[in-house]
Amino acid sequence: MARKKRNAFTLVSLLLSLVVLVGIYIWYVNREKEQEAEDKETQEEITLSEFDKEKVKSLHYIANDVDITLVYEDELWISKEDPDRPINQDKVEGILNLIDEIKAKQVINEAPEDLEEYGLKEPKTFLEVVLEDDTTLSLKIGDDTVGVSGVYALVNEDGKVYLLASSYGSGLDYTDVELTAIEDGPSITASNIEYIQVIHREGEDFELIYDSANEQNKTGYGLSPWKMVKPYEEGYTADASKVSELQSDFSNFDFLACVDYSGEELESYGFDDPLATIKVGYYERETVPVKDQKDPETGEEITEKEIREDKQWAIIVGNQDEEGNYYVKREDSDFVYTMTASKIEPMLTIDAFEILETFVCIPNIENVNRIDIEIMGKIYTMEIERNEVTDEEGKEKTEATYYYMGNEVEEKLFKKVYQEMISAKYDAKIKEEVKADNITPYMTIKYYLNSNADKPLIASFLPYDDSFYLVDTGKKIRFFADKRQIEDIAEAVMEFKAE
Repeated sequence: MARKKRNAFTLVSLLLSLVVLVGIYIWYVNREKEQEAEDKETQEEITLSEFDKEKVKSLHYIANDVDITLVYEDELWISKEDPDRPINQDKVEGILNLIDEIKAKQVINEAPEDLEEYGLKEPKTFLEVVLEDDTTLSLKIGDDTVGVSGVYALVNEDGKVYLLASSYGSGLDYTDVELTAIEDGPSITASNIEYIQVIHREGEDFELIYDSANEQNKTGYGLSPWKMVKPYEEGYTADASKVSELQSDFSNFDFLACVDYSGEELESYGFDDPLATIKVGYYERETVPVKDQKDPETGEEITEKEIREDKQWAIIVGNQDEEGNYYVKREDSDFVYTMTASKIEPMLTIDAFEILETFVCIPNIENVNRIDIEIMGKIYTMEIERNEVTDEEGKEKTEATYYYMGNEVEEKLFKKVYQEMISAKYDAKIKEEVKADNITPYMTIKYYLNSNADKPLIASFLPYDDSFYLVDTGKKIRFFADKRQIEDIAEAVMEFKAE
């Protein structure tokens, strides 16, 4: 029995092997036939035209919404009808590279009675090339062929319908927008941006300035050189880390397409009442050679130096097109381009509060002499007395003594309470204008600085509701502080302790 099973298994295996071999043979025979057909087709290609593309002096192109004659002047292709029109040079070169040698796969009809049958009565594309010796090439592209890959074409008006490779159809199918050159936007290094302004048709404007001497930054810690002057006209310090994230949104101004270069119908794109104006100030650095200069410290010859060039870029934003892209134009140009919503909208939807440095008042303790804290009508004082002393080695140093309510206290405890005080933050922005003329502050903190004792930094916290206090720093009241945090600070001061 076992022997019979083995014989049956062997027979099945042989049959399967035979089937596989037959399949391979059929595939091979068909492959050979296909290859022979392809080789035959390649061998039978008919060369219809050849010319030196360097000797082309004009090119008439009609396709889609384009009817243009291009002439070659000063190493550029320009529009004969409109010399100021920006022409996409790469597209023109692509056309010439495709047609400088035209080969047909075969002749479809030597004497067609009805060109409409091939889509050649009104061809999809028409080309006429004129060379320097005034010889011409004409090419008309009709419909795609059925069954065989390719397009119908007429070449040089010999009346024959040819089958050309499909690349002649796809490679000569441009719209007016595609033939129009796109201006390169600036190459901006995000970290080199020092100015951002967004003026809105609706909503709040935004303006941010890099200012190394930021007078709004009175922390003494050098936390941020960024000053936000809009939408808060009084000026506030911006969070440097948040600005760093924002800079990248303003560094890419790549255009999608040039949709209008005439400047005659700007209102149709929304530029009569633009959505926004965006301005960016940035700098570039360039290394340039120098002569006859030496390093004043080492005396070594200096052969190059780095120079800085300040630049500005500004665009106006109009309406959106059907695909959601925005129409934009440079402030000093009438060329209309499109940019993707993914690039424009982050620049238009900035939440100023999210960029704000949220510490209400955070002076460096090294710059503080005294703090007066008034809580519910009672004043608490904290002072730092500094004296210059000479240590055992004869070196002078500053020695500080800390006081609370006139009594000397430990430095560690004093600084813990101080850290609690300066932790007060803006918690939320006020959406509607509030008046606080007749509201008595729950707590007011005055920091007297050793550099300007006559003008203390002042922050007051005024009752508002069960969740918030209003924050008053002498500017327009714009922000809330978390009630729990402010009351924790008050408790730390009153009991002079901090967790």
